[in-house]
Amino acid sequence: MRRRSLLASLFIGALVFSTGAIITRAQSEIVSGGTSISAEVLDVDLDTGEIVYRGNASSTFGDLRLFADEIRWHRADNRVTARGHIIAEQHDIRILAEEMTYHTVTQNYTVTDLRFGRAPLYISGEMLSGSADELSFTNAVVSFGEPSPWAPTITADALLYFPIRERMQTRGGRVGLGFFQPIPLPSTPLPTNLPWVQDLTFDGGYTGRLGAHLLIGAQAPLRESLRLGAELGLYFKRGVMFGPTFSYGWNQSSDTATVGSFRSGYIYDSGRRLSDILGNPISNDRGIITWQHRQAFSPNLTLNADLNYWSDSEVIRDFRARDFSPVQVPDSFAELSHTGTNTTAGLFMRAQPNDYHRIRQRLPELTFDLLPTPLGSGWLQELHASAAGLRESSPTSGTDLRSDRLDLYYGLTRPWRPESWLTVNPVVGARATHYTRALGNQSDYTRLLGELGVDAELHASAVFAYQNERWGINGLRHLVTPRLSYRYIPDADKGATSIPPIDRRVFSTYLEPLALGARRQIDQLSRSHTLRLALDQRLQTRADIYGSRDLAHLVIAADSRFDRLPGQRTLSSLHSELHLTPVPFLDFRLYHRVTPGDWTLRELNSAITLRSAETWSVTLAIHYLEGDIQEFITGFAYRLNEVYEGYGRFHFDSSRDRFVEQTFGVRQSIANRWVVGYELSFYEGPRRESDFGFSLVLDTIRF
Repeated sequence: MRRRSLLASLFIGALVFSTGAIITRAQSEIVSGGTSISAEVLDVDLDTGEIVYRGNASSTFGDLRLFADEIRWHRADNRVTARGHIIAEQHDIRILAEEMTYHTVTQNYTVTDLRFGRAPLYISGEMLSGSADELSFTNAVVSFGEPSPWAPTITADALLYFPIRERMQTRGGRVGLGFFQPIPLPSTPLPTNLPWVQDLTFDGGYTGRLGAHLLIGAQAPLRESLRLGAELGLYFKRGVMFGPTFSYGWNQSSDTATVGSFRSGYIYDSGRRLSDILGNPISNDRGIITWQHRQAFSPNLTLNADLNYWSDSEVIRDFRARDFSPVQVPDSFAELSHTGTNTTAGLFMRAQPNDYHRIRQRLPELTFDLLPTPLGSGWLQELHASAAGLRESSPTSGTDLRSDRLDLYYGLTRPWRPESWLTVNPVVGARATHYTRALGNQSDYTRLLGELGVDAELHASAVFAYQNERWGINGLRHLVTPRLSYRYIPDADKGATSIPPIDRRVFSTYLEPLALGARRQIDQLSRSHTLRLALDQRLQTRADIYGSRDLAHLVIAADSRFDRLPGQRTLSSLHSELHLTPVPFLDFRLYHRVTPGDWTLRELNSAITLRSAETWSVTLAIHYLEGDIQEFITGFAYRLNEVYEGYGRFHFDSSRDRFVEQTFGVRQSIANRWVVGYELSFYEGPRRESDFGFSLVLDTIRF
């Protein structure tokens, strides 16, 4: 034993002599340049020629710090081997393992049974080899954020990771959540510094029409500006819907930006498809394509485009019910818009890739607007010009309307303010519209119209030094603004038998614009000789930060028609709009329409929302339209704790005495990353959807 110790001393002494290293007695240590090793016990393995450090061994090799139960240094091979409870740190990389080999010259290391961390990545695998610039993992599991059953996760047979470039490349890679990775990944370099979690979709549940169903979607960042992925829908009673997806976005400068997204899906529907909106049977082959594009070429030039292709009118309603509620008629358009100092110009196109809805197509429409601009002597001028190729096909009758139209409006106003509380604006204008495809055996038709009118306002106000700390009131100001508008547009209905009625009047219960230049239904105008009276009132208080905030806003308006259409009354309905926000926890809105004289209620829309900070909220809405709609809608939400929130929605149709919808749900927050919603719904009445449904939806928490 003494001989072995003597030999070890002589070996270490020779090593010290050859390297200039320093050995301390209290804690065996070798220091040479940027290298240091220390431990509780120092020994030499004469069989391998390795210096062995045991017990809280730690070392520094350049920018690599290594901690382990045992560190062996084989200086002849420039190799360091560590075993037991290994912690390796290099730059912002941290590795935990049981065995590791490091080559001091090449600065490469090989690690087995490891855990690797570099924000935002956590990687585990069977083996790791490489250097701080390029790392190769075998049978890797990658988690974005802390590993958990709800963390975005990638599994790969082989993974190359480039920390400095913040890129990775997989072979046999799949992406998903936790232990479930259903989406394959391409074997191309993928960025790691982007929020992978934002593009994950999970929606499942059960309905009588679809059976058990599950929708899974994911997108992986191919590069900083592009994400590629797919959506997979499994419907027990209908089949499988699958389609690629992608999204993109980049900023070339502070004034230019581009964003867009694409979704698609195809299914061979083997279930009960019923009929479409026209009553025609629906084919087995069903699919959707949606694309949105927004681009700013400069602060003055922008492009907006939407494409919505539905194979039939019900495909979104059947398989993407949450997308159907806000958009029930697909719209496909592209608009290039330019704004000048006091002008706007645009090129607008609306096409109809679907043949079951009636859409007014513009193929295309070129517009130019001159906003009110000083002309001289106090006069203001404005101009609106357009050239449009219009088309509308009726899916029911098969009729096809076409129109090539040139339209020009020019108006003059002369604001006059005789008193500080009175403003009067006389108005004169003219509109010329030329049709090259006229009806009634005419090759073309030109219509010339003129308007005379006046807009007047009175301004009155009062200030009250009222204070209420509980309600947040710091003084009151009452603004009263009576308004009068008059328009005379004679013979606006001329040429009705010669004009293709494409831009025609649509159903609306609100007061229409009076000004000739503001009317969009220019293919179906009617003569006008109308006086409009309105009363606008606001009650305000000082805002906490700057300016003022409205506590109450009331508008009352009605038209007096001196020239009436058949069936019209001289005095229109009285329209009232009220908005109350006296305190942050109360919001009340009301629209009311009655007939003067007999005061018959024609329409009532109201909604009130009460909330208590982040604890609970209740909303009650009423919709009434004479002879058509009479319904009550209510919703509530109650936060049970930081994790769970309960909510409900109820829709009652009193005219038919039935609950159209009853929904009960719970939202659960998981790992501060996801919100999972569990919903149970019951429906009544003739509808395409089932009378019962259960759904589970996973949404991302975004900050």
